[in-house]
Amino acid sequence: MANDQPTVESLTDPFILTFTPPPLIGAGVCDICRGSPNPGWDRCYSCAQTASQVSRPVELVVPITLCEAMGQMHHVLRSYKDSPDESVRTRMRLRTAALLYRFLATHRSCIVNAAERDWDVITTVPSSTGRAGTHPLELVIQHVPPIEQAHATLLRRGPGQLGHNRASDDGYEVTKDVTGMSALLVDDTFTSGARGQSAASALQLAGAHVVAMVPVGHIRPDFSPTTQTFWENARATRFDFETCCLDPCLA
Repeated sequence: MANDQPTVESLTDPFILTFTPPPLIGAGVCDICRGSPNPGWDRCYSCAQTASQVSRPVELVVPITLCEAMGQMHHVLRSYKDSPDESVRTRMRLRTAALLYRFLATHRSCIVNAAERDWDVITTVPSSTGRAGTHPLELVIQHVPPIEQAHATLLRRGPGQLGHNRASDDGYEVTKDVTGMSALLVDDTFTSGARGQSAASALQLAGAHVVAMVPVGHIRPDFSPTTQTFWENARATRFDFETCCLDPCLA
């Protein structure tokens, strides 16, 4: 790589303060998404809803970073696909690609150990709105040859209803024979989990095994005293590329 070309480190290290580490599962942490459940519950309301609405949900969700709605990281994850400026979209795609690659390269073994299974294909969650053309997250993946080589487009928007806290088995349709595949499901953001759970269920009903879902950013839930405390506790821990939210990585 030429000296004037960006590196994974140069695209991620300067922004480390914009990342917030998701916590280990435990008291006050959702047992699916690592978000904030209501007091006395193991699972947040959104995950309880979306996981129960599909036949074959995925329960191993490994977000790279928590992000505050309309914060700096959320801006990256919106701008890489929706900015009207192509130069901004390109720059944000590179940042997203570097973060995704660095995380998966560092923590693949953590995910495999937690799932007790490796993956042989990486696929992405399609848009719920039927976005035309190549999905922007697939454009991100094209910047990362090791991920691109393992990537396959396996899903398209289906007839089922999808929305906030609304998942469905037919929200997406499988476009290829996935029988016997072990898939890592990647998405840019996780809010309620409706899209991710719908995609996971469609794949698993078609004969694949979804090893885990890795969203780049888990969007902080709406403000409440409980979520505020959760966020403050998470922000009190400095993000470190060598750790993730899976035990024993953070143990």
